[in-house]
Amino acid sequence: MDFDQIKEALSPYPELESPSFVQGMLIGLICGDNDIEETVWIRKLLEEAQIKSVKESFLKTLHDLYMTTENGLNGSGFELELCIPDDEQDLVYRASMLGELCEGVLYGLGLIGRLQESEEKISKEVRELIGDFGDIARIDVDGLAEAKELGDAEENDLMELIEFVRIGILTINEELNPTQAPPIMPDDSDMSDTVH
Repeated sequence: MDFDQIKEALSPYPELESPSFVQGMLIGLICGDNDIEETVWIRKLLEEAQIKSVKESFLKTLHDLYMTTENGLNGSGFELELCIPDDEQDLVYRASMLGELCEGVLYGLGLIGRLQESEEKISKEVRELIGDFGDIARIDVDGLAEAKELGDAEENDLMELIEFVRIGILTINEELNPTQAPPIMPDDSDMSDTVH
């Protein structure tokens, strides 16, 4: 997932905030409703941003983002890739994008109506994660930017926070959309009538 490439495709539409927010909103929608279709997500995105017309290249970027994110959430392993700038980019910028991604997740969950559900429907663990994401969404970017030196300790803290968010998203998705194994049907050969 190329953050800069997605950023370039979104650049004509400043209403969309950032690639991180857009992916976060998609993650929130998928976690809230695992059956959500790509066209529904794109329509919600355009409606929320009040965008009237789009380029084909923009729709292709959204399609790629949808496929990569959906596969990451519902694939065979823990391969969810977050749409944030790579490690060569400024630490403060990466931290702000992680905050926007978390804000997008909460926005998507809110749009689908999952944040308003009763405690019986959402576990304590998921509620705590949603609270943590809210805290990360309000990350003090200005405070970070004013810090005299940002070194290895801060870099490690950010890497740990990114991993926490990634695993948190997978946990929320699993909680709200438990994978159900198909029922085991008896084999026809076992059912053959042996009485003559």
